[in-house]
Amino acid sequence: MLKKIIFMGTPIFAVPILKSLYQNGYPVSVVYSQPPKKSSRGMKTQKSPVHLMAETLNIEARTPDVLKGNSIEESFLKNHDADLAIVVAYGKLLPESFLNLTKKGFINIHASILPSWRGAAPIQRAIINLDKKTGISVMKINNKLDSGPVCNKYEIEIKKQDNFETISEKLSLIASEKILDEIDNIIDGKANFIEQEHDKATYANKIEKN
Repeated sequence: MLKKIIFMGTPIFAVPILKSLYQNGYPVSVVYSQPPKKSSRGMKTQKSPVHLMAETLNIEARTPDVLKGNSIEESFLKNHDADLAIVVAYGKLLPESFLNLTKKGFINIHASILPSWRGAAPIQRAIINLDKKTGISVMKINNKLDSGPVCNKYEIEIKKQDNFETISEKLSLIASEKILDEIDNIIDGKANFIEQEHDKATYANKIEKN
């Protein structure tokens, strides 16, 4: 039986995955999310969707401004002695020194068919590029952007009527279902992580407001 899972995520895309873990009895002991930000309307401070869901589920939420060089968070994770960390659109690069602070490492659910569209905006870039399909990849995080070995990929067709919102919903639903089997396989040592074809990598640069 798992002792502890750390969950790291920020946008609405990650919420169904966190809920699925909680509802299926996986012991998420702490949630990391981006710090609250001031909204453009009224400049009120707003917590992220994952932060709000953590509070609803009565799970401790931590929102550090930075991780690199943050000895407080590094010490917290080391002492937390977690089995596994699940990362879903967290929005911060994890320092290399963090990656060995759980027994089974840090697993990322990335919204593309890796090695295609590594980076911050994989769904948007797939649409802009008129790709015929996209999906999610379950990978082990290493010290380079979205370049770790992958244990599974789940593909969907991009239809003419699809947009960022509809694809996000589809991929989030798939991830919320599949992550349960993935966690069991990783913990049991049954997951087969395969190195990506790095020479075929493409990059999904962040979409700027302008």
